[in-house]
Amino acid sequence: MGKEQTSIGLDIGFHDIKIVELVRNEEGFQISKFAIREIPAAILQQKDRAGLLGGMIKKMFSEAKIKSSTVYLSITGHNVIIRNASLPKMPPEELIDAAKWNAKEEVLFDLDKAVVDNYVMAETDQDGATFLDILSVIVREDVVDFIVSIAKGAGLRPAGVTVVPVALWDYDTAVAKLEPGTVTSYVDMGAERTRIYFVCDGHILFSREIPNGGKNLTECLVGEYELEAGKTAVIDAVRAEQLKKTFGYPAEDAEGKTEEGIPLPLIRERFEPILVKQVTEIDRSIEYFKNQYRKGAVDRLILSGGGVGLSGMYRFLKENLQLEIDRCNVFMQAGVQDDSLSKEEMKLYGPSLTVAAGLALGKCDKINILPEKYRPSIKKTLVKLVPLAAVLVLFAALYGYSSHLRGEVVKKKQLLTDQKVALAKLQIQAPELEKPIQQLKGFKETKKALRKEKNQLPGSTPFPFDFDRVFSELSLLISNNTAISQITYAAKGSVEKEGAEASLARSGSKADISNKERVRIEGQIFGSGLKVQSSLRVLLQDLKHSPVFTNVKLIKSSPLKEEAYNSPGIKFEIYVFPAPAHSA
Repeated sequence: MGKEQTSIGLDIGFHDIKIVELVRNEEGFQISKFAIREIPAAILQQKDRAGLLGGMIKKMFSEAKIKSSTVYLSITGHNVIIRNASLPKMPPEELIDAAKWNAKEEVLFDLDKAVVDNYVMAETDQDGATFLDILSVIVREDVVDFIVSIAKGAGLRPAGVTVVPVALWDYDTAVAKLEPGTVTSYVDMGAERTRIYFVCDGHILFSREIPNGGKNLTECLVGEYELEAGKTAVIDAVRAEQLKKTFGYPAEDAEGKTEEGIPLPLIRERFEPILVKQVTEIDRSIEYFKNQYRKGAVDRLILSGGGVGLSGMYRFLKENLQLEIDRCNVFMQAGVQDDSLSKEEMKLYGPSLTVAAGLALGKCDKINILPEKYRPSIKKTLVKLVPLAAVLVLFAALYGYSSHLRGEVVKKKQLLTDQKVALAKLQIQAPELEKPIQQLKGFKETKKALRKEKNQLPGSTPFPFDFDRVFSELSLLISNNTAISQITYAAKGSVEKEGAEASLARSGSKADISNKERVRIEGQIFGSGLKVQSSLRVLLQDLKHSPVFTNVKLIKSSPLKEEAYNSPGIKFEIYVFPAPAHSA
């Protein structure tokens, strides 16, 4: 047996905190210690929630008898951008700037206040130039700061921060041997959201978040139940969570009652609409992925997260998705040194520890968005390793030699970086700049052909797309805090409104948009600043990922006028480009 290595993954979720300490050697890995603790709602409402969460984690480490303080963290949410890109080969520090520029249209926060890391998946040759296929992760720095502050408040030393799909990927590759070309979909069911990722040959191709999770299953059980003999039972949120964990999703022929006298078929009836919506969204995501990436099928669907461990959940998903489905369960797949766990406890808690186990296995070696300010500096390392007198002599000698060169070196390095980034931008833009030239070459012939076809048409022509399908899709994607005030069809070549025209001109999209049939959606999103921005991002993401639309453009968004509305929020204008009627 080889030398054992111990590592710790800390997964701080929206609903609970998971910790996994695992031991790894040449034969594999095993869970040595773990802890799961639900976050009290009262903590999340406090200003000092980071300190309170830190204290909670410190207690979890003590109770689980975990002695090491080095941890690997995960991060998720709307302020996390994951992109695939192909960029010209350049040094890592310059690749950071190029990745920011490449993602500027998708990022809604200030890129100057973002943390970026890239994972180079492959090198390719394009027209004699070397390009890098990269996975880029871009996160708001203050979001990372918050996660790190929680860990530091617990007396821990963060060694890395990565994103959830990479942690799931690291776990899966540790327990499964995949054939080249295998397409895997990871469905991670958390408390607030379900996240779907598609991976093939080490490439995270597509990701999506569904605003539906374990919390929705709890909430659907809250309320009043009509019992026999005219009696009623009222279930609050605390009791609803207990019922969810105890009974899960009852089987169709389930008999029996809860302590309150609620028949299990009523519990099943409350669950069903939420689960049907979940399956529908997963199905839509799979179909979009197959169409967008020209993949014939998804070979594997892997379930993880706390929601997967509920009784009956796996059965429902397997029956309705009609796919071969596997479940992540760290206790079953890796083993655990704690022999006091029952089989039922392993089934319930094992899937929820997947991300934490993936963090401990991968150690953030692919993507690490831990800011430099939290990493040990070279200077500190030297001071620890070299006697103070030797350090002083060394610095004196070096300073005298290099001080007169330092300014020029910095200037030239910055100039070189700017030039390489500018070159990368031009290389990325080049294919797009060639498109109008190619289009113009055949413009006259195309115009003549279209005029001839038009003259041959009868008095009426079919509508260019299925409007009923558009309305149906919008009704599914609009959230409860969003109101649609106007939907307008714009024909090909039509003139834009003055405000939209200026906005589109600034983005360079005016010419492209005016040559297409499109639908303008105007509406309002109500709520606080963070909530409305999050809702707008989710809406744009869902529209982009919908198979009904070929493209989506945000025209503008602005705060609602206080004198016109009773609630705060924003108004927005969006262009969607529906798929043609023949492809609907």
